Amino acid sequence: MKKYLSILSLMVLFCACEDWKVTDEKQDEPAWGKASLCIENPIHEGDSLCYHIEFNLDTLAGDGQLARSLADVLRDSVLYKQGHATIQETMTAYADSMEAEWKAEMAEMYDPESEWRETLQYSYTIEGSPVENGCDSILTYQTTIDCYLGGAHGSYVIFYYNFDRASGKLLDIRDFVPADKEKEVLKAMETQLCKDWEAKDVNELREKTGILMLGDLYLSNNFMPKGDSLSFLFNQYDIAPYAAGLIGITIKKP
Repeated sequence: MKKYLSILSLMVLFCACEDWKVTDEKQDEPAWGKASLCIENPIHEGDSLCYHIEFNLDTLAGDGQLARSLADVLRDSVLYKQGHATIQETMTAYADSMEAEWKAEMAEMYDPESEWRETLQYSYTIEGSPVENGCDSILTYQTTIDCYLGGAHGSYVIFYYNFDRASGKLLDIRDFVPADKEKEVLKAMETQLCKDWEAKDVNELREKTGILMLGDLYLSNNFMPKGDSLSFLFNQYDIAPYAAGLIGITIKKP
């Protein structure tokens, strides 16, 4: 009986320790918040047509290096405004400058009788959030920009930013592909593209899809690590015309 109670006590102690460990791990998880802004105003006083600016960005709380690195990227590379204390202030500054620029353009081109008046319904939306990448040590943050600034069509682009969770460092493709492996990786990307699009070689790929018509493949920082693979994303006009859309390539890590 005593032996049974001793074993039972050890099991309870083990479970209690395991529960504590799980709780402790959850406390170490980054705390996410959200910064948002939305502006929708008539393109001209009294007009029913409106322009639209909207930002929705997940942000990290606290003053850790990871939170600071993400905030720097959002300010410098996503919102293009430096020198502001918070992401919310940065959003406001960026939206204000965008709105002022749009108002000047619209005032110059506005004609209530024009059949092209609807092309002034400008819109600019940015969404940003962490995405699952299968790598516990790396945080991947995705931003999506969906906009229409007049003309025949709008634009839709996606960017990835990868951070080392422990140090907070913004990672570069060179952290994954050393210089002596660059040619090997580029060749693997080319081979995978041809396979994905059922082309026998690069020349046929260009003829069939337009991919690589605007430039050769390169080691882009717009990538996501996925377990033992790397997924690259080329946006409109990076290596192909607009009609080709977004082009993804996934290869094994070198």
